[in-house]
Amino acid sequence: MVDRDFDAQLSRLFAAPPAFSDAEAFQAKVERRLDRGWAMRRLLIGAAGAVAGVVAVGQLITSRFASELQHASEQGVTSMDMGVDKLVGRIDQFVATPASVETLWLGAALAAIALAFAVTRLVEEF
Repeated sequence: MVDRDFDAQLSRLFAAPPAFSDAEAFQAKVERRLDRGWAMRRLLIGAAGAVAGVVAVGQLITSRFASELQHASEQGVTSMDMGVDKLVGRIDQFVATPASVETLWLGAALAAIALAFAVTRLVEEF
């Protein structure tokens, strides 16, 4: 027959990990490594988001102006002043169209969301 007290005592001994003298130092070392890893990940994710945002804005602007610039070059603009005036006129048309206003509002909303995320991160850190 099995002694129940011995089994219970043996279970309790193996249920708790043994305490080492440097357990707190080891825990602090592991936590520092984890915090450093998370800080690096946050920086990399933020940088990747910023790069992606710049690329997206560039794509929006390029897709809108590419056809306009191609059209202007096909007309054979002879003077630089005339070309600059047309480009300024095209930019004014771009801002005046409803699609561009929506794009500007979308950019403003995304900037507000990014600012909110940054503020929540700062509040968490401090």
